[in-house]
Amino acid sequence: MAVYVGREWSKEELLSYVGDIHQLAGAQISTLNDGKAEGVKVININTGSGLHFSVLPGRGMDIPHAFFKGKSLSFLSGTGITSPAYYEESGLEWLRSFFCGLLTTCGIAYSGAPSVDQGEPLGLHGRISNTAAEDICIKQGWDGDEYKISVRGMMREARAMGENITLTRSIETKLGRNGFRLQDVVENNGFEPQPLMMLYHFNFGFPLLSPNAKITGPVLTTEPRDEEAAENRGVEECFTFPPPQAGYQEKVFFHNLAPDTENKTFMALLSRDIGDGTPLGIVIRFDKRELPKFTQWKMVRQGFYALGLEPGTAVTTGRAAVREKGDLLFLQPQQRYTISIDFEVVESIPEMAAIESEAEKLIKGYDR
Repeated sequence: MAVYVGREWSKEELLSYVGDIHQLAGAQISTLNDGKAEGVKVININTGSGLHFSVLPGRGMDIPHAFFKGKSLSFLSGTGITSPAYYEESGLEWLRSFFCGLLTTCGIAYSGAPSVDQGEPLGLHGRISNTAAEDICIKQGWDGDEYKISVRGMMREARAMGENITLTRSIETKLGRNGFRLQDVVENNGFEPQPLMMLYHFNFGFPLLSPNAKITGPVLTTEPRDEEAAENRGVEECFTFPPPQAGYQEKVFFHNLAPDTENKTFMALLSRDIGDGTPLGIVIRFDKRELPKFTQWKMVRQGFYALGLEPGTAVTTGRAAVREKGDLLFLQPQQRYTISIDFEVVESIPEMAAIESEAEKLIKGYDR
């Protein structure tokens, strides 16, 4: 059944009230025509529950904006949305097109810090977020009494006489849902093994992120990336957030999360009061076999007040360090690697209490 304005509806009941279902929910594509975003296609999705989000086929099928009942969930950096034509690969120049948004995908062959891996210089976080999609498809329609919405696109990371890797992404939701499922299929279309480093850089900002917000998840251990992350009670205070700080330098932490019996785990950001008495939160669920590592990026500087919750195949120390540690994954010729992530908005205190209880149970029940 379709859920709308707090109750369930059959297809026939709901359609008796509207001429076009897009009055209530749906997906529409348009093109941005100003500044550095000129020419970038955008798919705007409305689930009818209060969740509105956008997908950028021209930027790796990433998600810049997300709102729930008019409140922003994501963080948008000063770069704004930029065309992939402005992508700069070397060193940290990737940051010049890092709009953050709800989701920036990092990979495919490398992600994390710049490094030189086996003589190959690699920039920050890879190329995929600045790669335009092919075979873009929007599908929306009734499946029985459910109105389903999906978008799909395929990105290719290839080089003449080199790698030929594709990432096919689908994002699926339905009328009345407070979230979506993202599924990626990464395929090595070549005949030699290729490194695989996928990182899902989910980014959150004000008003969801504030001194009232707290990270909740089944965290077993936490490791600071460096001394700067550890100093001034960095680890002890990594789950909470002060007001915006002058001159704050980013802190990065690596968390080991307890999975359930089916290897599923999660991380959540919960605020019992975003400033107007309204509770609001999000939860990201994924399979730890697919995404065994989890990185937290904490950046609470004035003008850049953001949190990154980042499940990945590796941490963000760069490909050379990941290879040296023995954590670098490889895609064999014609091998496919599937990753599924569920993103959900929570809007009540009981939902938040249930998530906190779930985290505690996973920690207590984990067999070390």
